[in-house]
Order: sequence, then structure tokens, then C-alpha cells
Amino acid sequence: MKKVFLVLGLVGVLTLSANEGMLKSTAYKIVKTEFAKHKPMMIEFGAESCRMCQKMGKVLYSIKSKFPKANIFFVNIYKDQSVMQKYKIRMIPTQIFFDKDGKEIQKHIGVFSEDELVEKLKKLGIINE
Repeated sequence: MKKVFLVLGLVGVLTLSANEGMLKSTAYKIVKTEFAKHKPMMIEFGAESCRMCQKMGKVLYSIKSKFPKANIFFVNIYKDQSVMQKYKIRMIPTQIFFDKDGKEIQKHIGVFSEDELVEKLKKLGIINE
């Protein structure tokens, strides 16, 4: 049997207030249906208990608030563990960018600043002003 080793980053205990202002997670089975719309998208893979994911969650929440039609999703890897293998998630947070045909075009591990991510999302057509 093949063994899979994952490094999932630092995990800590959170208070409920730590999740305020974060993009809420969406079940992967729902996100998967978005591929049929043939629009570019970004999926953030992480967990609410991960400090860096919390930081990215706030960035994503802010961007989604400003650009509500942008195809940006957060998938909690602890609720949808099968996606870890499917997308070869080794560390969190991980962002994967997809073209309009659902093809993975770029993967990034870590945190973006809001300005940096908005620029990337515009360049990839995920945000259209």
C-alpha cells in the first residue's frame, strides 16, 4: 500500500471570534459543480484552525466582499479530505488557480497580500471589473 505523508502547517486552538471576517468554507462537491460554468476560478485549500489559513481567509473575505461575482472558494481539507490527494495538497494554505476549462494553471503555497492576490486574479480573469 502506498503511504502518503502530509505536512499541514501549524494547527492551533481558536476562539470563535478568530473566524469572524473569514471566507466561509464550501463543500468540494459544490465547488466541483462550478467547473461546468466554464469560468476561471481559484480554490483555497486550508483549515479554520490554521493560523496562516485564517490570515488568507480574511484576505479572501475582503476580496469576495469587493468582487462578489469572483469565483473564489475556500475548501476545508479536514471536511473534504479526499481533495488533499486529488490536488496533491502537502501544506496549507494552498491556492490553486483554474482556467475556464477547469484545468489547473497555477498552484501557490502560503499567503498573498490582498493587493498581490487581486492583481493575480484580474490577470487570470477570475476578477472582471
